[in-house]
Amino acid sequence: MNDITILQKPAGIVECRICGLNFLPELEEDRERHQFEHFRIICGGLPYEVREFLKSAGWAAAECEDGVQGDKARRDQEIAKRAVVFAWWARAISNGIPENDFEPFMAAHLAFVDATVSGDEEQIEAADAAMARWQKYG
Repeated sequence: MNDITILQKPAGIVECRICGLNFLPELEEDRERHQFEHFRIICGGLPYEVREFLKSAGWAAAECEDGVQGDKARRDQEIAKRAVVFAWWARAISNGIPENDFEPFMAAHLAFVDATVSGDEEQIEAADAAMARWQKYG
């Protein structure tokens, strides 16, 4: 049976369509790393490429140059900001952040995104300082 989650690559390398890892399945070290990547995803993390895609799309939608007009546009902008912050949270989860840091982490990072979108340098610096406590999970 063909595993739909595995793509064959040259030289015996495979790529997992779930976590994005390229590895040699015959190496125990690679199989363990692959299992660990899936464990991180199961615990709430996201693969690197997915996080980066979310952040790129989120920033693009959040930083509307023409300003946000209308209720739907404001809701979409808020969703975009959340996408960026959830991508950061997923990375932090993958790197072992305590779950009870969730709300303060989200508040600090949302403040940073808000300040960045508004261009307020003073607020950006304050939010950046507030986020420093989680830098080790980034």
